[in-house]
Amino acid sequence: MLDTDGNVDMFRRLGAPKNVLSDITRVEHLIRDHFAIPETEIILVSEDPGLKPGFPLKETNAIFWKEDVRYKLKIFAPVADVSSNDLPLTWLLPSLEDTGELDCC
Repeated sequence: MLDTDGNVDMFRRLGAPKNVLSDITRVEHLIRDHFAIPETEIILVSEDPGLKPGFPLKETNAIFWKEDVRYKLKIFAPVADVSSNDLPLTWLLPSLEDTGELDCC
């Protein structure tokens, strides 16, 4: 089966499309600045398909560490549309702590 670019679908690229890499970097910097995360800490940002009915087709997910605590953040928008207005208030950071429980949505 061929995709829209004429490539065989079973050999499709599994990583993020090249056109979102700059947006992923931009969102990483937004999160780092917003929550005052030092450069020594890791931030992982991805754009993933929204798989649940009624939700957007793409969502932005971030996992990051600050002072040895792991946090996760889900934004129901493509990474290209994420702005600083989509980030929760800084005092809500404890509510983003990754406890290992499944996502609510």
